Amino acid sequence: MPDHLNKPDFKEIAGQLSCPNGDNGIKTAEKMAINNGHMIALTIASLDPKSNDVILEIGPGNGSHVIPLLAATKHLLYYGVDISTLMVEEAIKLNAEAVSSGRADFSLSDGMQLNFAAGFFTKIFTVNTLYFWKDPKGYATEILRVLKPGGLFSLTFAPREFMEKLPFTQYNFHLYSREEAEELLISSGFEIREVHLHKEMVRSNAAGMIVERDIIIINAFKSPD
Repeated sequence: MPDHLNKPDFKEIAGQLSCPNGDNGIKTAEKMAINNGHMIALTIASLDPKSNDVILEIGPGNGSHVIPLLAATKHLLYYGVDISTLMVEEAIKLNAEAVSSGRADFSLSDGMQLNFAAGFFTKIFTVNTLYFWKDPKGYATEILRVLKPGGLFSLTFAPREFMEKLPFTQYNFHLYSREEAEELLISSGFEIREVHLHKEMVRSNAAGMIVERDIIIINAFKSPD
């Protein structure tokens, strides 16, 4: 690990990963799009988007993955919410055509409330945002509210066992095991359908070295009753 990366540097990395901002935020978003690309692709595949789905993504970053998602599925509507003003701006720029045609919408969120009607979405997904939820159970309950009965929520994250080895996760990260994440969803009213476990090689945001990352995708449903 390079000696010049001290604790203040790790704190800056953690802050940018949770809410990218400024010039460093754009660079962070580009790195996240690369580092999280495989996780996002696995999640979308697990979500199995269909024509006429109305999908919400929580924390899309710069939204570079949205163009291929919309191209692959006709008549799909996509909404993305992010706590970073910069990321909303960047996502709108990168997806200008989809936004202007009404197929994509990006908006700022406070990370607590979702400004949509109950049952608005057929499917919802989020990748690597769980660590930053201010009120985990409250937010999971809010996600459940805007999901239609029978709808699917895909929650993707790296487990505590991997994340606690990274030096920046001591700052403002709330880490989860698979069991803790499942319990969070169940206690919020979701029903667990299936859990997918993956491994991938990825470049560390801290030291630049290649590490093996564990990936957990929890697919949970809202009861159709």
